[in-house]
Amino acid sequence: MAASSLAPFFVPRGICIVGASSEPERVGTRALRNLPHFGYEGRVYPVNPRAEELLGYACYRSVADVPDPVDLAVICVASERVPGALRECGARGIPAAVVFASGFGPGTAESQRLQSELTAAHRASGVRVLGPNTIGTRLVQTGVFATFAHDVEGGVTPGSVAIIAQSGGLGVYFGSAFLRRYGVGTRYLVDTGNELDVSAAEVLEYVAEDDEVSSIGLILEGARDGRRLMRAVAVAVAAGKPVVFLKTGRSEAASAQVVSHTGAVAGNAELFDRALTTAGAHVARDESEFVDALRIFDAGVAPKGRRIGAVTPSGGYAILTIDAADRYGLGLPHPAIPPTPEQESALASGALTNPFDYTSISAAGPETLGAAIAWISGQPNVDAVLVWQAYSLIQAERRAQFEEAIVAASPSRMPIFGCGITSPEFEARLRELGVLWFEEPTRLVRALSVAAPSPKSEPWLRPGPTTGRGAGAVVVGEAARRLLTGIEHAEAFPVFHPQAAVSVAERLGPVMLKVESGTHAHKTEVGLVEGPLDAAHVAQAYAALVDARARAGADDSPVVVQAFESGVELALGGYQDPVFGASVMVAAGGIYLEVLRDIAVAVAPVSEAQARELILSLRMSPLLLGARGRPPADLDAAARALVALSEFMADASGRWSSVDINPLIVRDTGQGAVAVDVLLVPNNRGEDDEPA
Repeated sequence: MAASSLAPFFVPRGICIVGASSEPERVGTRALRNLPHFGYEGRVYPVNPRAEELLGYACYRSVADVPDPVDLAVICVASERVPGALRECGARGIPAAVVFASGFGPGTAESQRLQSELTAAHRASGVRVLGPNTIGTRLVQTGVFATFAHDVEGGVTPGSVAIIAQSGGLGVYFGSAFLRRYGVGTRYLVDTGNELDVSAAEVLEYVAEDDEVSSIGLILEGARDGRRLMRAVAVAVAAGKPVVFLKTGRSEAASAQVVSHTGAVAGNAELFDRALTTAGAHVARDESEFVDALRIFDAGVAPKGRRIGAVTPSGGYAILTIDAADRYGLGLPHPAIPPTPEQESALASGALTNPFDYTSISAAGPETLGAAIAWISGQPNVDAVLVWQAYSLIQAERRAQFEEAIVAASPSRMPIFGCGITSPEFEARLRELGVLWFEEPTRLVRALSVAAPSPKSEPWLRPGPTTGRGAGAVVVGEAARRLLTGIEHAEAFPVFHPQAAVSVAERLGPVMLKVESGTHAHKTEVGLVEGPLDAAHVAQAYAALVDARARAGADDSPVVVQAFESGVELALGGYQDPVFGASVMVAAGGIYLEVLRDIAVAVAPVSEAQARELILSLRMSPLLLGARGRPPADLDAAARALVALSEFMADASGRWSSVDINPLIVRDTGQGAVAVDVLLVPNNRGEDDEPA
């Protein structure tokens, strides 16, 4: 739906408060009081059948009695009365409503009943709904404070940050009250609540159209449509609005347990992070990174790259900087140009390195700090400069010297950040000069790692289908290999007596024997795999497999002889994520997949460059690059296999619930990668089922 349909929430000509009250602590009282208090200039209509006047406003007995103009209803009644109020709004022709009440959704039988009634009322009314279970909206610039939140009683700070949250408490605290401590103000704060109708993605696209928005913060537990959210992030980023994303509820599993490995081990939180990073968002791993990244974007000092320079007052600070940069993926390049003649005398006798420890200079004087900042900030291979000051800026004289050094360095237009202890007044003064202040060095490095461009910044590819109809039974063996084209498969030959197995082994060399059973994903654990074997031992292994097959109840499954492949083992998987649809994973493969859980995930399809990045993000990736004298593996071939799987999932219209390739043997460089075992699990949803 077009973002313009949300205009009644943000620029209403008139607002009616359904359930308005005069009792101080009632939700309806606070919502009514906030509108004039924060400067809303439109019409305000309290609705309460037991009052004639509230807080100086004429009161109306019902929604039907409210005169024009009215674009927004703020529904402040108890949950059981909400469906009726929503129907009244629809009959009155009010286009939008904010629903504060909770108690809807899964859980008790009563909450499910209320959810059904609310859903039916929403569909019948045609009213756009924000909520339920929301604390509402606030727009500082227009005074549309359709909210009952208490934090506004302490005042608000106008600004340019937009905050969109599914948790009103987190949005209010980290998106308003906490930011205000750092002098950062908000322009929008929107709690989408349970998202019966209006989603965070829609609000994101709406606020991105506002030229006065500097940056956007998203605090989300989940999404109904992950690809819709990705598109909204991409729209906002294209409009020049950085998006900082913080996901809560990170332990939620991506999908239900299924017979395949993939459904059991893929993580939803990681997929959210990967998907929104691919769409252009900056992913915060906790609330401090979220707040700090928004501070950086709002001030307009986000670095253009991931290379930092540092000026420190001791070697210990320099070491701390090096450790933090390494931990959070930032570079500390060696200075590319020497000091100018003017800087040289002030920096004499010091080691001209990055970080630059200016106290290592025996002749350090008042001019040394300024020269060091100017020299480091003038480096062409640096994107931001960190200046540690520890406790020195407690002293007024040192504060004056620091301000002079910052002003002198400003022509470089290099983002400069300070760190240490200083007064709130001087911190505010530095903010005026474009310098953000942090107390902890590592916290600053972490913040820069979020705000800097992601190394995984290749544009998102086509969306790909997310849903589809079921396909029947689990597919393994030759049928699976025929379906999954674009990937090299290990040669496998069905055999029906021991001598046939021996003959194949004599031709292939070392082999594996296995039972290709669709009902036993973990073949090794039930004795359905033997090998590697030479021809002399194949007959005995064949007999053992036949016995194991009978014990496992898999008599109709063929025994196959497969060429033994050696190399680095990966596991590839495709699956239907309930939020993002067709997705893929890559992991450390073999029998320890679930144990090690060394996994990376992405929304399908992926490009070859994205596939390489996913593979190299694994903890086991050094094995692919050549460890302890081993030759490097064929990373390019592994990436191509992952691309092929991702395209298979994206093009299958949701036909497959999951696909496992485990292991994928990655041979030495130039020799390819080969799938040893393949399992396809159909999506058995019927044609008329609701999409996931």
